[in-house]
Amino acid sequence: MFEKSFLGPQPLTTTVRVMLTVWFILLVLGSPLALMGTGMAFEGGYTLDAYLSLIAIWSYPPLLAIAYFYRRRKPSFVWLPLLTILLFIVEQLVWQLGIRVRFN
Repeated sequence: MFEKSFLGPQPLTTTVRVMLTVWFILLVLGSPLALMGTGMAFEGGYTLDAYLSLIAIWSYPPLLAIAYFYRRRKPSFVWLPLLTILLFIVEQLVWQLGIRVRFN
């Protein structure tokens, strides 16, 4: 009953440590390219493709922050940043299927 209060937080598993390190490295290395990408996303117009890429790029840092803050209580949240990759896959599928939605 009192084990949590006396022993402190549980140590992180190797998977959680490695994945958080990988996600932070990708955040640091990808930030300049992502910032340029969001600036150029709407050069082709206000399309669904542009909005999906913008959402994917802007959602990565908050998802990484959630994964970091909940790393001890919910270790499975370490996989949250994969949702941005899912958004990029959806974006490519929309492009390959020829779905062109314009927002004016």
